[in-house]
Order: sequence, then C-alpha cells, then structure tokens
Amino acid sequence: MKKNKLLSALAAAAIIAVCFALSACSRTSQLNPQGLKNCIVADTSTEYQTVEGFGASSCWWSQTVPDGSKSQIELAKALYSTDGIALSIYRYNIGGGSAELGADIYKDYKERRTETLFDASKYDKSKSAKENFGNTDNYDSTKDKNAIAFMERCVKQDNSSVKEIVLFSNSPHYLLTASGKTHGDYEYQNNLPEENYEAYSEYLIQYLYEMSVVRKLPVSAISPVNEPQHRWGGDKNSVQEGCHFDAENLAAFYNVFYRYLDSFNTRYAKKIKLSVLESGNYDTYKPAAILEYVYAMSEYDYFDKIDSLAVHSYGEPLSDEARNSFMYKLGAKWADKFSIEMSEVCHMESGLDKSMGSGLYLAQMMDKDMRLLGATSWSWWIGASGYSYNDGLVGWEFGARDGAVDTDIKRYSVMGQYSKYLQKGDVRIDAILDNAVNSVKRDISVSAYKRSDGTLIMIVTNTGKAHRLSVAGEYKDMQVTTTDDNCDITTVYGGKFRNYVNISAKSVTTIVLK
Repeated sequence: MKKNKLLSALAAAAIIAVCFALSACSRTSQLNPQGLKNCIVADTSTEYQTVEGFGASSCWWSQTVPDGSKSQIELAKALYSTDGIALSIYRYNIGGGSAELGADIYKDYKERRTETLFDASKYDKSKSAKENFGNTDNYDSTKDKNAIAFMERCVKQDNSSVKEIVLFSNSPHYLLTASGKTHGDYEYQNNLPEENYEAYSEYLIQYLYEMSVVRKLPVSAISPVNEPQHRWGGDKNSVQEGCHFDAENLAAFYNVFYRYLDSFNTRYAKKIKLSVLESGNYDTYKPAAILEYVYAMSEYDYFDKIDSLAVHSYGEPLSDEARNSFMYKLGAKWADKFSIEMSEVCHMESGLDKSMGSGLYLAQMMDKDMRLLGATSWSWWIGASGYSYNDGLVGWEFGARDGAVDTDIKRYSVMGQYSKYLQKGDVRIDAILDNAVNSVKRDISVSAYKRSDGTLIMIVTNTGKAHRLSVAGEYKDMQVTTTDDNCDITTVYGGKFRNYVNISAKSVTTIVLK
C-alpha cells in the first residue's frame, strides 16, 4: 500500500507517539508478538518512496584532477566504486566559461571558475546566438578534459557503482547572459535574456549529445538552472557562477528547453528527464518561495511531465518541524505530484571536522530527509575538498597527481552506511521503536527499506549512549555494519539471525536481514 507522502511523516509520528506512550507496558502486537522491549519493528506492508540513489557533485574540484594520475584512480575508487562507498549518482557541472573571463572579473576562488566545451573564439557576430550555440563545429570536446576524464574513469573503472549521471548548470555561458558574466551586474538580475532561451537550450543539448550519445555515458537527467531564488549578482554575490530567475522567467525558459529535450529524446531514443528547480534551501527561502515557481510552471503543458523537485539544504536545521512544515505547505496537491530529490546537501561550517560530530550531522540530515521529506535520492554537495571546510566527503590536495585521498572523515563513512547498502528500487517502509524507554526514544532514529527479493535493510542513527535494541521478525541471516568513533563501515556481526543488536554510542548502523 502506497501512502500519501504529505501524510506519511505525520502518520509515522503519530504511530511512534502512541507506541512511546505505551512503551512501559511492553505490549505485544502483530509485528512484535513477543512484546520485545526497545524493539525495532518494520512493517513491510506500508510503503513510501522508492530509492533512486545517492551521490555527490564533481563541481569545482574534478577539473583539477590530472588525467591518468594516481589521484584520479584513488578518488574514483573511494567515491564511485563498490570498493569505496559506492555512490551511484554522479553530478557533473556544465560550466558557464568563467575561467575565460580573467582575474579582473573573478579575483578569488580560482577553483570555482569553470571551463566550457563551447569555443568562444569561433563565435561569429554576424550570426545569431542560437546559430552560434547550435553549431556543432563551435564545440571542442577536448576542453574541460580533466573533469570529463575523471567522470569517465568513475563510470568505466572496475567495480564502478555509477548508475546515473546528472548534468547540471549554475549559469548559462557568459556570451548568453545580460551582464556578459556568469553572475548578474546587480542583485536579482534575470541574467538570461528571453531572446537567448533557445540559444541556451542549444548549448545544453550539445552537452547532452556529447555525454550521452558520443561518449555513451549513463546520463539520466539534466538540470539547467541552479538556486534561481538566490541574488547571484553584485560584488557580494559573485564568488561563483550563478543565475537568478524570477518565477515567470524560469517557467518560460523551461517551456522552451523542454521542447528541445523532448526532441532530443525522440531522436536518440533516450529518456533523459528535466530536473527542475534545484531550489535554494527549502527552509531559508521558505516553501512559499518555492511554490511561486511551482505555480508559474503549472501554467505550461510540460508541467504534467515533471514528477520531482530538486531541492538543496545548506546548513539547514535538523528539526523535524522544518521538514514537516515544508511538506505541509507544499500541500496534498503538490506533495502527491512531486517526489523530492535532495540534490545538494552541505554542512556549511568552517574548519575540518573529521569526527563523528560532522558524521552525525550528515546522518541526521539523511535520516530525516528520507523519512520526513520522502527523498528518493540524496546527494552531498562535493565529493572532495582541498581546503579547511566541512564540504567534502574526502580530503585531497587540488591538482596533486599523487596526492593522498583522505577517507578518514566520518561523514564519508556515514554516507557509505546508506550508499553501500541501499540500491535503486529499494522501497522505504514503516519502521518504529516499540516498547522503548525514554533514553532510547531520545537517542535512536531508524528507517527501514525492503528489496524485491525480500531483503530488509534498517539504518539506525544513534546520537547518544550505547543501547541494546531488539529486532522483531523471523529471518535467517543478519549482517550488522557500523560507523562510530572506532569503526568505519565495519561489519560487527555476520551470521544467523538473532533478535537483538548492540548499537554503539554516537553511531550509524546498517542492519541487513534476509
């Protein structure tokens, strides 16, 4: 039975509340007939979202990975292979060409400048922008070579875990913008003129053709716009590529681009979808801001073909209330239509916290986004970081050919507690803590997923002290894998099923039952 997503979080919360209120009674139930205390109970009959996958972005760092280097091999293995944390969604950035604009415009953040396949030296001013950007001879497939080579390494390496590639863009090419740069001259400038909607569409289609047809990479979606609500203009908002769109402008652009995408899919027998909104923080901008864009898109025919919203979360609160409020304000009308893709999540905190503190932040974000937002996919912002900031899953010195890849970062391992064990097609089901004492209720959160072959996966986040939990059900085999202060995706038990599991303090534990 599929549940209404808007009601799923509220229903689950109500069930948990009732169970907690009755916990002292050690009551029995159909799912917990023995009345086990502190018991994880999974209800396979109640289904929620279907898992799409887990990923990270290669933006702003993969272009510094030397092709053929030891660093390239080790980074690809750590992030995108079953020998590492087995991320399945690869997010590749379609650059706006800011690397060509010079230090007089972009003085800082050198790593945030991007290269583009379009060869600006071939731009013919006697022709229209659409003609220029629609001319395949104006593209050079050898450009952005390191970023593309790294992506291909991730896809083609032994034991690759990449199932889908999402192409996304922060800004149109600078030759298409009103400012002539990859950010606006002033705050909230609509930096893509309407007369260039088709030219930008041609530009995006050239990338689709290069990546999915020529290179035969598994491109599943394209996202032409990033955080359209943001200012993206003026001196204070020009540290990276970005393009603001008012709601009506964005909806109108999508209408143009969708025609191009539909034609491309028909011509090449593809099913590449349009990923929409890439909304800036869902809580910071408030659901009302997101709804403005949704309502604007609903005026066009392509809206019926859109079934998901991509949203971001940078330093968002860990509260249930923020997520429940977001889903409530989407309302049944939109919550039932759209699945939620968490396409960029980041701690947004200075320093380099390698401890379980940052790991548990990531864990709680994943747990709550999966349970309360019904997220079908979940991607951390960037795969690798070369500076002191809590945004990379791994550490690596940008540009180093033989640089060590630092996986001794707990958020890397915590991500693996999900990405190594949940597969595309797994379905989230009801999971509660039954007959639980207050300390367990305070510290423990659990989500559960079932696979078509009957496998059950439960992921337990513990923000407090160690606990011994019961496990209800009848299974043959059990595997328990943990990340905590002392372990990194370590199998702490594997063998015949037993109806209890020891959960270490401040940990994330994945339980696989067959």
